Amino acid sequence: MAPTTRRGTKLAYNKKVELIDGEKACMLCGHKETSEILYGKLYQLNDVIVHNFCLVLSPRAFKNGTDEEGIHGFLSNDIKDELTRGSRETCVYCKKKGATISCFDVNCQKVFHLPCGLSKGSMHQYFGTFKSFCKQHRILPVIPALATIECRICNDSIIQSTLSNSIWAPCCKPNNCFHRECVQDLVLRKGYFIECPICKNIEIFKYSILTLGIYIPSRYSTLRRGIVPNGIEELVNRKIKCNAENCLCPYSNGEKYQDE
Repeated sequence: MAPTTRRGTKLAYNKKVELIDGEKACMLCGHKETSEILYGKLYQLNDVIVHNFCLVLSPRAFKNGTDEEGIHGFLSNDIKDELTRGSRETCVYCKKKGATISCFDVNCQKVFHLPCGLSKGSMHQYFGTFKSFCKQHRILPVIPALATIECRICNDSIIQSTLSNSIWAPCCKPNNCFHRECVQDLVLRKGYFIECPICKNIEIFKYSILTLGIYIPSRYSTLRRGIVPNGIEELVNRKIKCNAENCLCPYSNGEKYQDE
């Protein structure tokens, strides 16, 4: 029987259908929830059902179609191959099979489902090669040492113990910091053409929040089709020079490194 949508109409072969929350479960993570921030949209393609982020964040999922085919280029057989591989991997957190997401750190062996990783503090980059990091190896924001810090979006205090959930963009003054939640909410309201709410800088601000795991909507049309000039592709490849007065990086090309 051909797949059907929730309205009962026949579904064209290799045509993806967006499912509603709670309708069916993602075959990669087992969750039925849909969330633009956490898991992405839930799609059905023939007999496979996956969250968008569960798929694109799986580092060994290969895309053999064009952007217009399958789920943003991932064909049914591509997804089934990843499901087969995941069936042999055990999530480090829930101990169940089906884990396909792994920490990008070369010395880390953690493999997990996306919801399990997020519940344990994982961080994910939604651009370029879509890297994932466990809590231990996630990229931490560089926050200037200040006596008191307030989020410049909501004006609430930023507690020192929660600095890992804060963001400071180098386009701004040292005291212009933000809560991650405030930045993500702002991005969802503003869309792709987000700018720093303080200094109105676009490129440096966008690059900073992308690196720290903020999800910016509509990246497929810009990153993979090149519709927006000087878009994400340039942001990913541009070199950010270290602006520390006394740089301690041991590498000659230290501007490419993000570690403290």
